[in-house]
Amino acid sequence: MRKAQISLDLLFAIFLILLTLVNLTYLATSETAHSEMFSTISEVKTFSISLRDHITKVYAVGEGFKKKEVFPFNLESGESIRIHLNSSSNSIIINATIDGKSYTITQRSDVPLKDSNVTLTNSKREFWISTEISGGMLYVKVEP
Repeated sequence: MRKAQISLDLLFAIFLILLTLVNLTYLATSETAHSEMFSTISEVKTFSISLRDHITKVYAVGEGFKKKEVFPFNLESGESIRIHLNSSSNSIIINATIDGKSYTITQRSDVPLKDSNVTLTNSKREFWISTEISGGMLYVKVEP
């Protein structure tokens, strides 16, 4: 073998090392993306559980009571959270659009709900939970 000659074995070893490094980099970036998505879903789920509990508390206090809610996380431009109370299925539906991805969380409510909705953005993060009597029954609704 001459002085400046690289063996085929050495080239093959370098190729395998580079391939392994590229693979590890890909795995690290994909796991980071998955953990960020999981964090976002967890935040929205936590908010939905808190909202369900506050709706129950507002209903328990009775007629004329209002509670101001503030979405606890910052939203970027173009991101939004839509809260919809569905009276027919008695459920709280939260549609979140965050980082270009859509998430839907549904919570069942133990109290009667009135069809209402509110959309939260980066400039409008607060809304009201209130009660209303309709047809002799007490309902809970959300309003801007």
